[in-house]
Amino acid sequence: MAAPVINLTNGQKADRKLLMTFVNVGSTSESPEWEILGRGVEDSSIEYNHDVDQTTDVLGLTDTTVSPAKPSQELDPNTIRGGNKLSEKILDIERRKALSELGNFEVLVVHCYLGTAATGPFTAELHKGCTIVPTSLGGSSYVDMPLTVYLSNDTDLGTVTITKGVPTFTADDAE
Repeated sequence: MAAPVINLTNGQKADRKLLMTFVNVGSTSESPEWEILGRGVEDSSIEYNHDVDQTTDVLGLTDTTVSPAKPSQELDPNTIRGGNKLSEKILDIERRKALSELGNFEVLVVHCYLGTAATGPFTAELHKGCTIVPTSLGGSSYVDMPLTVYLSNDTDLGTVTITKGVPTFTADDAE
């Protein structure tokens, strides 16, 4: 499969809203119910978190070793809002102290600036077995529950079409 192309005009900057992260808040993988993350969050990035090690040999040449990515994304403040199913799930897990359930999420990362056209389909990765951890609960004016999403690297590559805000993931054909 060919590398995806940036579907913006020459010199155009990609708006941040074109990088989307969704979590399956449904009960199965077969019928996912995707909820987009980031409402009310002003700045959020997927951090790759590579470990980098450099060694210089006796000839003065330097080799660099890069570890596999350990990607994560922080969402702060992540204000509790009515109808937010991910917050409901996380609060329930925390109340029941069922911490192992924090590692059972599917996360869909969609690059709306990569693909064949500005209308899609867009390049995407479906991450399975991801962990979502709340870092606190509270705030001053509203109840916030900041989250950190730890992507698993257990991914299916593919494309996404988005209709009325709902993504549909199609895995790439295995070659």
